[in-house]
Amino acid sequence: MSFVLTLVRHGESTANVRHMLSGWLDVDLTDHGRAELNELKEKVLYPQSDIYFSSSLKRCVETCHILFPDKVPIIDDKFKEVNFHSMEGWVLSTKEEIDSYFQSWVSDEAYLDEETLSDVKIRGARAILETVEDCYQQGLSSATIVMHSGIMRAAIIELFNLPEKQFNEMTVPNGLGYVLSFSSDLSPLSFYELHT
Repeated sequence: MSFVLTLVRHGESTANVRHMLSGWLDVDLTDHGRAELNELKEKVLYPQSDIYFSSSLKRCVETCHILFPDKVPIIDDKFKEVNFHSMEGWVLSTKEEIDSYFQSWVSDEAYLDEETLSDVKIRGARAILETVEDCYQQGLSSATIVMHSGIMRAAIIELFNLPEKQFNEMTVPNGLGYVLSFSSDLSPLSFYELHT
């Protein structure tokens, strides 16, 4: 029996609009983000799951309630975003600043004390594999996790042994994400993007 895991990025947050490194800061969704999620709920065929999880940050919890209103998610800190530590709240105002920061970050060059890509890959992959294993042991065949784009991309890179440069090449629009499949021995098999 295979296992299907749907990973969904939270809706547009106040930090997304400002190009802020929010990380573990508990920022709100924007009104536009809420409206966009309600539109996506009508357009996107999100796979039905046996169980739902969410990062403990309110942008994810609210996204889960909007997209899956009849589900009660299990809230878990292990799905939190990259911890930018003392850089949390920094605003990267130009495309050049954003590109420069993330090019360095993908090379595992920390500016200050933030988690490196290597750290996040390991943490994210472990969180996903533990969740899949726990679900599988309960006899479940599917799950959905509402989480953040940084940890999502890092985990996929680790699970599928992709080059680290793919981190900046993978796009995860707000409210969308990826569907992953795992074999009965919990080995990652494949993944594809959710589309509108």
